[in-house]
Amino acid sequence: MASVAVTKAPAEEVDVRLVDQEKINEFGRLNNRLLEIRADVVQCKADSEKMDDATAEMMMSTDGKFMLLIGESFVEVDEDYATEYCEGKLKALQAKVAKLSEEETDILKRQELLKKELYGRFGDSINLEN
Repeated sequence: MASVAVTKAPAEEVDVRLVDQEKINEFGRLNNRLLEIRADVVQCKADSEKMDDATAEMMMSTDGKFMLLIGESFVEVDEDYATEYCEGKLKALQAKVAKLSEEETDILKRQELLKKELYGRFGDSINLEN
């Protein structure tokens, strides 16, 4: 009995057009931006936790005077101002996270479209996975 080995024929080489190269480059730029966004979101969430901790510490304090770091200087402020300041910073961080999440969603949608187009043209000869 003879054995027959079946091998898959090598994929046809497809020429890379300028339009294709531009799409590949766009995908790469989007991927880099996506990594930056995700790092920024992690940093914002860590900063939010610090602000929450600072607010909790202010509530437990009894003297009513606080040292607030603004730039490179400490400024003595009362409890109301410090609480307002922390709440304002917390809202700004939450808004930034929401904006970054929206941008992440837009990038993922665009990457899916580019993947579909590029895999349709190049098949298995291109790898667009992270």
